[in-house]
Amino acid sequence: MKSESIQARKLQLIEYLLGVQDEKLFNKLESDIRKSLSGFKAKDIVFTKNELIARAQFSAKQIKKGQVLSHEDLEKQSKNW
Repeated sequence: MKSESIQARKLQLIEYLLGVQDEKLFNKLESDIRKSLSGFKAKDIVFTKNELIARAQFSAKQIKKGQVLSHEDLEKQSKNW
């Protein structure tokens, strides 16, 4: 039950971030998230089966809405990571 609550909150946060239009606010949020995650390694991040399914469903919705990046745009964006 607890992971479902967390999953719902994650999806709500993602939806909120998609709606942010203010560049300063987005930069602040992005910076705070990156700082918070800087101590984590990829192997420290583990997803449950339900979380992976929810991520896939969310991605499918984004694709249907046309909210995607081209490979070229992703390459440009990833240079800043």
